[in-house]
Amino acid sequence: MKKLLFMVCAAALTVGCQNGDLEIIGGGEGSIAITASTSGDIQTKADGENGVQVATPALGEFSLLITGDVNGFSKSWASISDYNSEDERFVSGAYTVAIEWGDINEEGYSKPYFYGEVSAAVPDRNKTIDVEVVATVGNAIVEIATTENFRGYFPTRNFTLTTASNTFELSEEPTEHLFIAPQANVALDCTCIRQSNLAAGKQESLATQYIPEVKARTRYIVTYDLEKAGNVTVTVKLDDTLIGSEEIDVELNENA
Repeated sequence: MKKLLFMVCAAALTVGCQNGDLEIIGGGEGSIAITASTSGDIQTKADGENGVQVATPALGEFSLLITGDVNGFSKSWASISDYNSEDERFVSGAYTVAIEWGDINEEGYSKPYFYGEVSAAVPDRNKTIDVEVVATVGNAIVEIATTENFRGYFPTRNFTLTTASNTFELSEEPTEHLFIAPQANVALDCTCIRQSNLAAGKQESLATQYIPEVKARTRYIVTYDLEKAGNVTVTVKLDDTLIGSEEIDVELNENA
């Protein structure tokens, strides 16, 4: 875990305000000692197993934003390394200190986004408050998987994922992680060819499936399976949870 220490100094002013559980009564000057760090930990949706660690950027690559309730204060630095506590003064009050790397709106392969924020109350009477801000992965990873039964029945298959803003091709053995923004109803589509239709190259599309809700710092693994019990049924699971099933028509001359 990487850490960097900054000081935020406050100028004298009599202010009374409240931000969540933080409350300032009185005035004067104070300071905030900020410890910044990063974490690339991502868990799976189900039980935390099969988690991954995403490489974290150097702290100097993070931007810094400080906003406050007093007079709508807002100031940013392109790099937290550019911040100098001796150059900045703040009136006593409630503030939010945030660090960020990347763009949450830029979805794609190898595009993680990191963000962290913490609330801080700049005290009076030359007191210092210690706070810690940890930047974690702010988007999610989605992966596709297939079982041996599914691959045997559909030897040719292509998967696409559609978000609110983009469409991506999914590989069953990805060399890079696909990162998408937190959102609802991410669509998954599969176009495939059955073993019996390989020679003719006859494609078919399975029913669209959806991930109901995508949350930050989470790895979603969607698995396509096939069951034969009188009928042929495609099942789709999100981790261990069934999110969809489809009974498919079997051709009379199909031997698969």
